[in-house]
Amino acid sequence: MNPSDNPQHFYDRAQEHQLVISTEDAANIGEVGSSVASTYAAIREIDTIGFEPAAIFVPTPSKRKGD
Repeated sequence: MNPSDNPQHFYDRAQEHQLVISTEDAANIGEVGSSVASTYAAIREIDTIGFEPAAIFVPTPSKRKGD
């Protein structure tokens, strides 16, 4: 799915995939994404000298042994 700042486009794409979302929630999606990005940036800035690397606090995709 291509990113879009248009809530109506997001709503329409969700409907195509049988997902239920209100247009109001679709409008809020962009705000959530920017909040998450700024939170991850803040976590990455934590001074972790002498501790585990900051990356340990940020979820990353992983694969199971069976995958």
